[in-house]
Amino acid sequence: MKRYLVIFLFICTTGFLACKSSKSGSISRSADDNKIEVVFLQMNDVYEISPLEGGKTGGLSRVATIRKRLAAQNPNVRCIIAGDFLNPSVVGTLKYEGQRISGRQMVDVMNTAGVDLAIFGNHEFDLSESDLEKRLTESQFQWISSNAWHKTANGLTPFTSGSTQEPMPVTRILEFKDGDGTQVRVGMIGLVIDSNPKDFVQYDARYFNIARRLADSLESHCDYLVAITHLNIADDLELSKQVPGLRLIMGGHDHDHMYHQVGESFVAKADANAKTVYVHKLLYDKLQKKLTIQSQLVPVNATVPMDSTTQRVVDKWTTIADHSFNELGFSPNEVLLDTQELLDGRESSVRHHATNLTQLVTQSIAAAAPKADAVILNSGSIRIDDQLTGRITQYDILRALPFGGKILEVEMNGGLLKKILETGKGNEGSGGYLLYHQISYDESKKEWILKQRSIDSQKIYRIAISDFLLTGQEKNLDFLSSKNPDIKIVYTPEKNDPKDPHNDVRQAIIAYLRTNKK
Repeated sequence: MKRYLVIFLFICTTGFLACKSSKSGSISRSADDNKIEVVFLQMNDVYEISPLEGGKTGGLSRVATIRKRLAAQNPNVRCIIAGDFLNPSVVGTLKYEGQRISGRQMVDVMNTAGVDLAIFGNHEFDLSESDLEKRLTESQFQWISSNAWHKTANGLTPFTSGSTQEPMPVTRILEFKDGDGTQVRVGMIGLVIDSNPKDFVQYDARYFNIARRLADSLESHCDYLVAITHLNIADDLELSKQVPGLRLIMGGHDHDHMYHQVGESFVAKADANAKTVYVHKLLYDKLQKKLTIQSQLVPVNATVPMDSTTQRVVDKWTTIADHSFNELGFSPNEVLLDTQELLDGRESSVRHHATNLTQLVTQSIAAAAPKADAVILNSGSIRIDDQLTGRITQYDILRALPFGGKILEVEMNGGLLKKILETGKGNEGSGGYLLYHQISYDESKKEWILKQRSIDSQKIYRIAISDFLLTGQEKNLDFLSSKNPDIKIVYTPEKNDPKDPHNDVRQAIIAYLRTNKK
């Protein structure tokens, strides 16, 4: 059975988070009633420490407030991050104290905000091995890794975290006790999708087999089991079917909130960037061995005040970032567009087809290079893995394309152009999938079209292209290189010329939006 649920637990004048639980760990009772409530506060896919959409949504300082309110009602609260938070982030691409930030700001803020438990997402492995090890060492929260191991010269070992370099366990047992003495043991596993191969990590993609084996090993030691996952929703649902002992799966990777019931189990995902969080209340009756799960999707918006302690850390990193952006010639707070349209930059979209956001990017490049016949861009340039809406600022453009890059103009014959386009089409699902402007593919004729005409293999075309694509380092596109004698570079921007949008694709987008705004 598959359905979406949003369960509203309480209606009271001060809101859900102000309502006191009838079974709170902070309330002492004269006798043990053998019932105990545990609360999980769930986030997933969080790349930003500050609110988005002009301050309307998100913000880890607000999440910290929610956690403190929940803990005031019941100290048996654990804040969970279901992967993807060290990357991608435009702040992470900047330098501080001589080194690339690479998620340092996220760990610092999450340490302060009260995150308790994390798992890897696929984007954690975007970091270099050394940077990832630094972030893990800085983490004051615990980790679980049930199917990803550190691949070293000495073989496979667990990743380590914290100042004590604790090996990450494949399972954890969390123990809770309430005010009247009831105790409960909760078994936990953590699974990550194997979509980001790196030399220093070894995945086991047999998610269901692993979960079944670990659940069997935990069952006799725990009262009930839950999972934190960073898998696609189809795998999460299959996991809940194959391992029904996992009563709650707190998932990431899909960026839109969802809540499914499968038998007596539930699968929950919140919105990316902490636009919402899930609050799960798990009430366990030890005498009847019965678990009742109630969940609420909580909007993280301007109605939730900032936690002052966490906000000081956020402000520190915002100041560092703003200083770096200003040095690079950007004004991150400038509003370029106000729209109710969702500009789609999710990987699940841009690495498979063009979206309104990718069209905005390629149109901007075309405007910056009016002599070009067409534009080609690798989808891996777009790393926001989110949707933009509302007041779109320079900062939103920066976080959409955190690595920037120059725009070059090259000439090539139509035969080579078609080879490039065919290869990019075959790269669907990866960063080597190509996006373009003034180019289309006619499925009925099985041919490529440029400006409404079939591409002529003998004709020379002028193409605007990202400088990264011309390195030959993109997937299966090693022949797309400045060393290829059939490619002639006809325009390279003057170094550091602020008036030439060719110097940074983000400046090209900013210039395009300014022009169209007027």
